[in-house]
Amino acid sequence: MPRRSATRLRFGPYTPLRYQRGDALYCEVRGETTVVGLTAGRIPWPIGKFGRRRAIIVCGDLVRALKREAACAVIRSWGVGKTAVNKWRRALGVPKLTEGDRLVRAEAGRSPSGKKALRAMWAKANDPERCRKIAEAHRGRPKPPDVVAALRRANLGKRYSAVTRKNMSEMMKRLGRRPPVGELWKPSQDRLVRTLPPAEAARRTGRTLRAVYHRRCELGIAKPNVRTRKAGKTRRRRAS
Repeated sequence: MPRRSATRLRFGPYTPLRYQRGDALYCEVRGETTVVGLTAGRIPWPIGKFGRRRAIIVCGDLVRALKREAACAVIRSWGVGKTAVNKWRRALGVPKLTEGDRLVRAEAGRSPSGKKALRAMWAKANDPERCRKIAEAHRGRPKPPDVVAALRRANLGKRYSAVTRKNMSEMMKRLGRRPPVGELWKPSQDRLVRTLPPAEAARRTGRTLRAVYHRRCELGIAKPNVRTRKAGKTRRRRAS
């Protein structure tokens, strides 16, 4: 992709502000300042004095360009560095990829060199050795909360085929993750639940008292507590 095409401004034109040396301007990043000079970039822009430092005043069309244009286009037109552009975008709350950045990436992917790089990337992505190393690096590490939420949104309500369900079942069995989650109840533990008081059964089985009560309900030894909170309050009032 030609460099000139990648760094051109797509949502212009952008014109510098009319000002004179000594005028007061408001910078969207640093606040009120006084104009002390002019840059020598392709688009001349006023420079302000902030304490002992001098920097470009982020205002006017520069703010509009930071919100829409590609970072490489802003760097070339205003004559600044990548660090400055990233700092201004963070201060303005601009996302990391703007509309211009996406257009530049799309054009780069459609160019001959971009297609060649994509073919090499796809070939490397399916390399068994590379996949094995990535799997080993992520095995045993919990996924970030945002990744878990995204996976849940993507798979919620999705119906899997019979082959997919069979493969998922076999994988879970290999990992030892069979429902219900946790250690399954053994016949010897069920005998203790049936014959011993709940507290003693919890001590002997190494489980919580709540788990023992829940297991008793599953085995039909005791009925679940269906009394609502409101009914409990009414009963206590009557007793008082």
